Amino acid sequence: MTQATSTIILVAALAALALAGCSTGPKGVRITNGGTSATSAKQGAPIRALSGSDISAALVGKTFQYTGDGGNGFVTYNGDGSFNYQDDTKGEGTGRWSASGGQYCESYGGAPQKCGEFKSTGDAYFAAGTHLVEMKV
Repeated sequence: MTQATSTIILVAALAALALAGCSTGPKGVRITNGGTSATSAKQGAPIRALSGSDISAALVGKTFQYTGDGGNGFVTYNGDGSFNYQDDTKGEGTGRWSASGGQYCESYGGAPQKCGEFKSTGDAYFAAGTHLVEMKV
């Protein structure tokens, strides 16, 4: 076999390997369960506004991680209408909250009271423009 023939065979083998890697099927790791996808086809929960009593039930005695225009951190809601927070930039503080007729209101740090809708997304809440995710232990 000549040098030219060896080179042609090597180039052909490399081209075949490159084409084999260019298949048109699905890419990445796929996990199956009996021939079907192992991930369920979950439907997202509908966003819904909560009543005042539903808001209280969702908040009282629980700690949430929050993100919003006012900052980021952790907040714990108390049954007496107070809350304690630990903000990433502002530090620790307390405030007041209330819920009535689907409206959530809060005030803290000398700022004027802020009110807005309180909505549930199934795994999180939106309270007057702040995103709340419950911290579960």
